[in-house]
Amino acid sequence: MDNSKELKMKIVVTGGGSGGHLSAAEAIIQEISNKYQITKKNFLYIGGDLGMEGEKIGNSIEQKRFRNALFNCKYIRAGKLQRSFSLNTIKLLLRTILGFVDSYKILKSFRPDIVISTGGFVSVPVCLVAKYLKADIYLHEQTSTVGLSNKIVGKFSKKIFLAYNSSAKFFKNKKTIHVGNLVREEVFQTKGSGKVVQALKKMLVNQEEYPIVYISGGSLGSHILNDTVRCALHNLLNKYQVIVQTGENKIYNDYDKLVKEKITLDEHLRDRFFPVKYVESNEIGFLYDNIDLFVGRSGANTVYEVGVLQLSSIFIPIPWVTHNEQYENAKVLQDFGLSVILPEGELTPENLVLKIDRYLEKERDINHSGLKKAFPLDAAKKILMEIDMS
Repeated sequence: MDNSKELKMKIVVTGGGSGGHLSAAEAIIQEISNKYQITKKNFLYIGGDLGMEGEKIGNSIEQKRFRNALFNCKYIRAGKLQRSFSLNTIKLLLRTILGFVDSYKILKSFRPDIVISTGGFVSVPVCLVAKYLKADIYLHEQTSTVGLSNKIVGKFSKKIFLAYNSSAKFFKNKKTIHVGNLVREEVFQTKGSGKVVQALKKMLVNQEEYPIVYISGGSLGSHILNDTVRCALHNLLNKYQVIVQTGENKIYNDYDKLVKEKITLDEHLRDRFFPVKYVESNEIGFLYDNIDLFVGRSGANTVYEVGVLQLSSIFIPIPWVTHNEQYENAKVLQDFGLSVILPEGELTPENLVLKIDRYLEKERDINHSGLKKAFPLDAAKKILMEIDMS
């Protein structure tokens, strides 16, 4: 790794609130650190402190992921931007205002030359304040559609980098550049360590008879998906080996429920099931390399990783996100023949098992060459080439 070049400009990377925004930020940070020496004086990551609804403040996904980061991190009191009104809207609006206060204090002290945003509600106060302080703003949009936060930031961004050409229409009269999505280096690592890897190695012995299915509701988890798996567990384990990434929701406690469910299983089924809150960076590549099927939500980064690795997949899009974003993400891979979509409204324990059965039994006509063109791998390099950091 050649990171001997001095980074003369002051750079801020911001983005968070979901695994997609955070994974993109990680990829950008990794690429910057590959090329430059980053220190507390020339580099800063800014995230938010807001976890899932009902959880304590200070438990955000970015705080968890970057707990042991070697680079400089700060966190603001972020509040989600909402189109509809509820009692919680007032609280989140207040936190958004406080987020502007926090952003001003942090950025006034740091004085960045450049801010690179990977999106999410946390990025809005950071980018607005940074623009006021005369920094250049660059935005990366990971989805095939565009949410409210990135529409706001896109209005004053110097350049907008797109994962999909289809999102260009949301940024009228702005300079957009198609670079693809930002993919974590870890997904390509076929060796690994950790408890998920240990569980997988046991499963590999019987993989030919019992295919391995990885089920994930995204980094934050999905209660409806976790609960459906719990209800379908015995039927699933009669045919498959299952790893479920549950997230860590303190309201539903899905992980604890699935651990208890595992204890009740007959001994011969127990090793076919492994629930885990998170899949760590040193585990994800080995996991992807050894599964037969991915089942889960269709967030932008998940879809892109599945597309790049050409993993067999069944997507269950969140139906209420802006512009039906997750459905549009999943449809990209469905059109290439790699994936099928199971609408959440049709998600039952019986339908989940049936969909997996049919997918794994059916021969698929996959457009492999089209996938390679649609999912380029050098987004981070292209972005840094377009940003003058000298």
